[in-house]
Amino acid sequence: MSADFECSAGELGSLGISPKDAEECKRVFEFSGAEGCRRYLEKKQEEWKNVPMNVAVIGNSGVGKSSFINAIRRMTAEHEESATVSVTETTSDIRDYPHPANQMLKFWDLPGVGTPRFPRDEYVEAIDIERYDFFLLLSATRFTENDVWLGNEIRKIFRKYYYVRTKVAADIYNNKQAYPTTHDDEAVIQKIRENIAEQLRVNGSENTPVFLVDNYKTQKFDFSKLEQNLINDFPEKKRTALILSMSAYNRGMVQRKVGELRGGIWRVATTSAAVAAVPVPGLSIVFDISLVWVQIKFYFKQLGLDDDSLRNHAAITQTDFSALKEIVARTLDPTLLTVEGVKVIVDLLPKATFIYMATAVEEVSRKIPFFGSLIAAPLSFGGTYYMLKCVLDLLEKVALDVVTYVEKHTANRVEDDED
Repeated sequence: MSADFECSAGELGSLGISPKDAEECKRVFEFSGAEGCRRYLEKKQEEWKNVPMNVAVIGNSGVGKSSFINAIRRMTAEHEESATVSVTETTSDIRDYPHPANQMLKFWDLPGVGTPRFPRDEYVEAIDIERYDFFLLLSATRFTENDVWLGNEIRKIFRKYYYVRTKVAADIYNNKQAYPTTHDDEAVIQKIRENIAEQLRVNGSENTPVFLVDNYKTQKFDFSKLEQNLINDFPEKKRTALILSMSAYNRGMVQRKVGELRGGIWRVATTSAAVAAVPVPGLSIVFDISLVWVQIKFYFKQLGLDDDSLRNHAAITQTDFSALKEIVARTLDPTLLTVEGVKVIVDLLPKATFIYMATAVEEVSRKIPFFGSLIAAPLSFGGTYYMLKCVLDLLEKVALDVVTYVEKHTANRVEDDED
């Protein structure tokens, strides 16, 4: 078996459902019928949530660690599971804050280096430094010698880290108050970047990525860029789980999720074909209906189009939930998320099969050289592939429409506030 195929085989389970599930689905179907089949697929679809991910958020008192942790988890301080935000020091102990979409993705609120409770010579051991996959070093003013020292300690254990400069909007506001006639937003931002670059150069850490953010204005500055780079630099084996855990509340994250989901369509369609080859009467059609239903629900949730996600998106961006809901409702038929609706879709699959069969087979053949021996039911494969591709394309458009609406609303509100 070639190295290329070993890599592809490793990808097969990254979204939870693979051709290996065919035999298990046969067993479940014989004992539990269609409902058992759906439950099995839903359970398999959630296996990415078994991957532990730990991100350390480090900084001195007052730099905004708690509000940053809330922001990256798309929460406000009013959420029940939010990190406590206060004008006084709130980080006296090490504590983890799970992401609401995945309890295995944890952001750890750690105290800064050199406090009485966490002196430098005990710090690495006290925080259990090797526990974390990634480090975010926060500052609201300048990065200190202790920050640079910690960066060197992180490099020793072959982990990656970023410097994150918080409270940028406050700096801009203060400058505008001090220089009302000559103030320029971009000039202030550029000066902050130059000052940070000089600080890091002096301390021998100039090659470390730096991001300027404001925890209450995540649509501005580098917040979205930070999230995208975090995904790129995260340990490769955990990258898919991180993408699926993050919230699709900006354009970049929607596109990143769609890319991950689209890359798994061929795998799901191959599973459909593998089940179609199992000689159990009625299994293939039940499986295809269950498979498409589970995938569509998964796509819907991943792209933040369900009511809970829309309601939370509206709350943190101060937009109208009913307006976001209307964007979704005017494009998507509610039956799309029901088993009965999916039955209608699956009945139509063979009509579309031959249109996309050549493209689908070509894509999978690149992934698995001996693909032809796996496909016993090309109609099942081609139809499932085509259906999921069309649905995902549609959901991507709707998700981007939601993001566009929020961006415009937020921009208009900022302009009104400044006036």
